[in-house]
Amino acid sequence: MTQRVALGITVGASNSVAVAAAGDERDSVRTRPSVLRLSPDAPPALGAAAHGSAPHAREVLLEGFLARVGDPVDMLAEDGSSHSAADLVATAVNCLMNEADAEARSTVACHPAWWSAHTVEIQRTALARAGLDELTLVPEPLAALRWLTATHGPRADGAVVVYDLGATGLTVSVLRTGDHAGLLGTPARSTDIAGAEFDLRTMRYVLANVTDANDLDPFDPAVERELATLRDRCRTAKEELSINTATVVRVRLNPADAHSTNVRLVRGELEELLRAPLLASTELIRDAVHRAGLDIGDLDGVLLTGGGSAIPLVAELISSEFGLPVLAAPAPAQTSAHGAALLAADRTAAGAAPASAPEDLPTVALSTTPAVAPALSGAPALPTAVPARRGGRRRMAVVAGAVVVLGLLATGTVAIGTGIQSNPGTTAPSTPARAGEVAATFGPAPDAPRDPNTPVAVVDSAPPSATHAKAEAGQPAIPPAAAVAVVDSRPAAEQPPAPPAEPGAAQPAPPAPPQPGPAPAPAPAPAPQQPPPAPAVPNLPAEVLNDTVDEVGGAVGTILRAPGKILGGNGG
Repeated sequence: MTQRVALGITVGASNSVAVAAAGDERDSVRTRPSVLRLSPDAPPALGAAAHGSAPHAREVLLEGFLARVGDPVDMLAEDGSSHSAADLVATAVNCLMNEADAEARSTVACHPAWWSAHTVEIQRTALARAGLDELTLVPEPLAALRWLTATHGPRADGAVVVYDLGATGLTVSVLRTGDHAGLLGTPARSTDIAGAEFDLRTMRYVLANVTDANDLDPFDPAVERELATLRDRCRTAKEELSINTATVVRVRLNPADAHSTNVRLVRGELEELLRAPLLASTELIRDAVHRAGLDIGDLDGVLLTGGGSAIPLVAELISSEFGLPVLAAPAPAQTSAHGAALLAADRTAAGAAPASAPEDLPTVALSTTPAVAPALSGAPALPTAVPARRGGRRRMAVVAGAVVVLGLLATGTVAIGTGIQSNPGTTAPSTPARAGEVAATFGPAPDAPRDPNTPVAVVDSAPPSATHAKAEAGQPAIPPAAAVAVVDSRPAAEQPPAPPAEPGAAQPAPPAPPQPGPAPAPAPAPAPQQPPPAPAVPNLPAEVLNDTVDEVGGAVGTILRAPGKILGGNGG
């Protein structure tokens, strides 16, 4: 029966690591060189299987693909074939998953912290093309922080620095700890401080201690192969000096000579070679902390990851420079992979737990009716339809409007006509006309005289019903060219003074500035009636006011067309 595990994978520039976590058992760790062998006749091979034998004519070896992810230019192999770097990373992940002896319940893979969001999306798309769309990608510092909390206990709210010294560069990230863990700011990266540069410094130091090194031809292919082998030996010696205090490097530069030279190397010599770049890395830590908007005093510690962090001088310099606790795993190169396996186990546990609604969060049923905005507190709600029954307030508004119009008629300044026809008006004789049949215009009729002192009257031949129908229809009773003017045919000298306004009557609103013309003539006094009390200005909706104005127009027209009832025949 195949055991189901949680799998964490890290594809590095130099080595790739896969960690399988199976419950309480010890984690299974596999480390492979990040070298791929591609052949049309065999499945891809990663690591030791790729270096097992010399490649055939149709096989190619590819390495260094992690740093090329996101590059629009594909990698070119020795046989002329091109390969996408993201597809090569996906192939390496697939090889590590196939090498696992157990079936993975959940898999989490790490990507470098310095990758942009665009690069991460390119890699995620490549994994989906390889059939690994269920795999989860997380930044390496977050996976390392998960290992830190699992090993040293949960962290309180604060910040830590993850110092990742790998083969191709140094990446310094600042992370928030606690319940809301995550990256703070943009990670700082330098390719001048890298494990590969340390290997080169070590090889130069070893060659300086070989007497016949100056007689070599660096362009000889055989010498190039020997130098590549020597560089690998120097990398191994550097790693050994992280544990031991001394080691020996075997040097053979002449392929035709079977004799080799051994060069002894101690830890102190190596530390002197690497002290300058490691001191420069402390400035990179300050840069990353400032990018995160923090100070050194805000940090709780420094976590070392990456193969280069195993050098004892790294922890010594950081601790003495900043006075902070420095933490590291026994194998810093595997820290992110262990954290990724823990994250995969967390995902598996979360998926296996039954889903239940929290009791302290009430559920709210969604309504199918549209939401209605609340009415404003300072304005009355507008009715959607005019009520059929007219209340006392509307009658009061009608009476008030009629009183205002009658007051204007009493002052002899305005005469209202509610039934102006669209046909052109005719000039009326100088004999007085009935007030209810006369309307005035600002502009004279087409055949009227141009004397500004002579008013022009238009005879209203439309019946009252037609005028009332226009008002009820909501159409303006006066055409755009028509307005209100003084109606009188007598000279201004014969006009008696206007009677004073009755006390207690409602005062009309101030009229518009009158047009130049003859003095106003007195209008017949209205029949005495009980003046109503001055009501407060009603706060009526827009539609009710429109109906009120229409009714006032109809009422005035009716009053003016009923001689003997109100005017009592005084107009004639």
